[in-house]
Amino acid sequence: MSSPQQWFFLGATGYIGSQFLESAKRDAPLLSKLKEFTLVALVRDPENAKAKKLQEVWPGVVLVKGTLDDVNIIEEQARKSALTFNAANCDHEPSIQAIITGLQTRSEEHPNGPKPLYIHISGLSILSDNSRGEKNPAGHSVRHSDTTFRLEDFPPTNPHQSPDRIIHAAAKNGIRTVSVYPGSVYGVGDGITPDAPLIRMLGPLYIQTGIAGTLGPGENAISVIHIKDTGAALVKIFNIALEGKKEDVDYFISDDKAGSWGLKGFAQAVGKILHAHGLLKDPEAKPFPEAVTSQFGEFGWSVFAGTWLGAPDRLRAEGWEPTETAKVPFWDSLPVEVENFVTAYKASRS
Repeated sequence: MSSPQQWFFLGATGYIGSQFLESAKRDAPLLSKLKEFTLVALVRDPENAKAKKLQEVWPGVVLVKGTLDDVNIIEEQARKSALTFNAANCDHEPSIQAIITGLQTRSEEHPNGPKPLYIHISGLSILSDNSRGEKNPAGHSVRHSDTTFRLEDFPPTNPHQSPDRIIHAAAKNGIRTVSVYPGSVYGVGDGITPDAPLIRMLGPLYIQTGIAGTLGPGENAISVIHIKDTGAALVKIFNIALEGKKEDVDYFISDDKAGSWGLKGFAQAVGKILHAHGLLKDPEAKPFPEAVTSQFGEFGWSVFAGTWLGAPDRLRAEGWEPTETAKVPFWDSLPVEVENFVTAYKASRS
């Protein structure tokens, strides 16, 4: 691709997005490719600490003030961009539709040029069996491969289905699309936002309700992947996409050889640590009452109480291996993440 061109990034300061930038900087071939682009990042506030840090991480980045609700801004920046990477809220349909519209307009304006590329971070919970926390009988948990994955094989009400159908349809309308489905991403990262969202979401709820809670029995099983392996996988995916080797493909990012996690085991581990810090009176894991679970809706039940297991066969065929997940398993990382959460939680209230 010729220079100068624009690369539009949504979620550049987030957990996955900022890890990708750090991983990309360590990969000379990809860094060389990306430096052919001007990075334009959507940020809520160009003056806040994370935006300032982004300017240090990626010198020359152009900051565009806006949120995912600013669809006109998003559409215009996508229209200007040869490459758009969305690592923000994967279920925010208005912003996703704005990206698609902008990229389609770009394709129409440059009919003889290369098709614009859209790389989108979705989530592996799209595979959820909606088991509502029940344990599957031995041998009945299905581990799906990305080589055979099709959206239509899963319930249309599953997480991420609606926006992902928009993206898959766009592949037929002048856009190159790559959809990426990480498992449950954990671990302390290298990026601007180093802490995983799982404990940031559930920790405050446990403290607020006084319950180390589950949705249903919490016997479900969820694929895991370390944040650093996620960054390395994205580097591999970007290199392949920018070389034009493959078009309109889906990638799972997970470690199908690692142990999974379920909400009961998570609640037990987190509850003990919060109890030790005086943040929870009762450390025992137990199902949340209906007054709490009703706040999750069916989306929450599908994500947190379903079984979703994926095998990253496409990435493995390209030579990628989840080495960090093997070195720092989920259950070894969790206590560190909870301690970090407790420190930040107490500091915010001092």
